Amino acid sequence: LFCSLQLIHKLESNHQHQAPKLIPRNNANNNHKSKVSAMLPRKLSWQGATHASSLSSLPSSSTSSIRKKEQAKQSRLARGVWSGRVLFIFILASTGAFLGWGAHHVLSNAEMEMMEQQFHVVARGALIKFQRNFLRKTEAFAILQKMFENSFADAPWPYVTMTGFPQVVSSIIQAVDGCAMAYMPVVRSDQVEEFENFAYGWYNESGYPEGLAHSSFGKGVWGSDKTLNNTDKRYHDTESDYYTPVLQHSAGAYQKFLMMNFWTNPSERASINATLQCIESRKLGHTEDNVQCTSLADTFLHPKLGPTSLGTQAIVLPQDNTTVVGYIHSPVSWEWIMFEVDENLNGMSIILTSDHGDAWTWNVENATAVLQGGGEEYFPQAYMMEDMHMMEDMHMRGESLVMNPPGVYGANSAEFTITVVPTEVFCESYSTKNPIVGMVGAVLIIIMTSFFFGVYDWLVRKESNARQELLVAKREFMRFISHEVRTPLNSVCMGLALLEEELKEQEASSTGNSQESEETLLLHSIQRNTQSA
Repeated sequence: LFCSLQLIHKLESNHQHQAPKLIPRNNANNNHKSKVSAMLPRKLSWQGATHASSLSSLPSSSTSSIRKKEQAKQSRLARGVWSGRVLFIFILASTGAFLGWGAHHVLSNAEMEMMEQQFHVVARGALIKFQRNFLRKTEAFAILQKMFENSFADAPWPYVTMTGFPQVVSSIIQAVDGCAMAYMPVVRSDQVEEFENFAYGWYNESGYPEGLAHSSFGKGVWGSDKTLNNTDKRYHDTESDYYTPVLQHSAGAYQKFLMMNFWTNPSERASINATLQCIESRKLGHTEDNVQCTSLADTFLHPKLGPTSLGTQAIVLPQDNTTVVGYIHSPVSWEWIMFEVDENLNGMSIILTSDHGDAWTWNVENATAVLQGGGEEYFPQAYMMEDMHMMEDMHMRGESLVMNPPGVYGANSAEFTITVVPTEVFCESYSTKNPIVGMVGAVLIIIMTSFFFGVYDWLVRKESNARQELLVAKREFMRFISHEVRTPLNSVCMGLALLEEELKEQEASSTGNSQESEETLLLHSIQRNTQSA
């Protein structure tokens, strides 16, 4: 612009000192006007040039308004994009949490299902084995009972003994894995003295040691009383209302209970009473004849056998199955019944309960049932809790089975149930880290997906920002060219147009020199250079 103004001032000064060349007014005017019009913008008129000069001051306010609108539009677009990013990240995080929870839930359920199946299979197998052992051991009662009933149907009861009793019972015990057994005849009160003479005479004839079945008071049927001051705590029982003295025992001469009236012992009395009630029910027609009147008393803790129930089997006459002439008596050790424990039961608890309120608990450790104690306080937590954390949905509170089902034993006999319950040790043996690994794996997949999305988004934003910066630079350049260059050029064009008008007037007043002056040529050259620029 400065150079152009210098050239214009120089042209004016040279034009004032140089004589004009005359050209025809009309021709010169027309030719010069056409050339100048060709050099000017197509839509620019002399009046338009003046108007364009007035418009050169408008872009400052209009440009700022346009910029504000564009900035607001870009701001809204940026907020929308960032909102989309936040929403996408939230969806990814939610998906990761859901997949992690789902993987953990599915794998945990798979472990629980496997544990449940294993537990039920092992527990049911163990219970069936326990019941088989129980029935086999109590079967010894029926075998020995039948031997007495068939062998001594016409014998003068209670004066009946079995020759070789210890050997016979030993064979039965070996066959059925039973416990020691005793034979007890029923003796009336008026027969006690005669029975005592018969018993001790038979002991002597059988070669039993001298002094066998003697007590501190001498010979006779005895009972036990811990409050007595004598050495053996025994007394001569002559006033009981019912007598069931032990006449023969599987231990033979080495059994200390010979001639003891079991009716005086509360545990044995309960078992005998249940058998008598079964016989009475049979007499009244309430119990079928095929029901064995075998009864089991409540359990007690035997110093050697552990929790033990006393079993009693009534001996009746074949011709009259409602008359009891004797009993077969034997302890039932529950630990002996559970001696065959599968190693798969490790970590489980075995609970023995009865309808009379008995309760005993064993824990299986190293394929061995270890007694914990008696009472509900020894029950495992899994058996006591109604809403278990790990097993409430799996119905794993335990597998149960009745050992002496109805129809085999008397109605008044205690009904024993064994329940196998899983413990925390068993559950932990099937608990692995797979659910945690699956959950962490699912979350890591989402994290890696989010990472790659972030990298991709960063690259896209980087390229987009570069394009945006280039576009902004182009727009700024165009604004600069339009406002800072075009406006001065319009001013130059207007100045040149005024000079052209002045020259035309001078040429019109001249004498008609047809050649163009050097100033005009210079003016045309400046206009062309300006227009081309």
